[in-house]
Amino acid sequence: MKAIILAGGKSSRMGQDKASMILGGKTVLQHIIDNLSFVFDEIFISGNHSNYPISKGIIKDVTTQKGPMGGIRSALEFCQEDIFVCSCDMPFVSSDLIENILQKKVEYRINVVRFGEKIYPVLGIYPFSILNDLKKTIENGNLRMTSFLEQQNAHYIDFEDSFEHQLLNINTPQNFKTAEKIIKSKLK
Repeated sequence: MKAIILAGGKSSRMGQDKASMILGGKTVLQHIIDNLSFVFDEIFISGNHSNYPISKGIIKDVTTQKGPMGGIRSALEFCQEDIFVCSCDMPFVSSDLIENILQKKVEYRINVVRFGEKIYPVLGIYPFSILNDLKKTIENGNLRMTSFLEQQNAHYIDFEDSFEHQLLNINTPQNFKTAEKIIKSKLK
């Protein structure tokens, strides 16, 4: 299984490219690459930027402006196998969390993280077998990830409070300040 970092978004709420922001001396994206590399041999970045750090390579979107669904579709087509996905704005996802997801997965189903009532469609496993359904859903213009997960009878992997900080999405300047506090507390 290959790991895919979804980095094709516009970062509109942040006002700048989230993946390239410096957090604790390295980019948010580099934190994610480092964490994924403890578990996966091959890590690709799905997105249309070419200035990202070295990984296995960049997977360009097959169709642009389709959000995470478009990135997952492009990655599945490129890899031709099941993929592990992580959003480019989740720098604290640890190898323990990743291993936990892999151990709890249900074969041949989408497996994504859930914490309380919040579902994380951009953190989990997408089987190659869903590619055709995903293409049809995108063609029909339904880009809501949660709707697609319901339609596909996704398996939700629940996590308790001890994992909460690892699920922080850095979408806004306030989220970034929270991330900086987490990094500083880790360095003490």
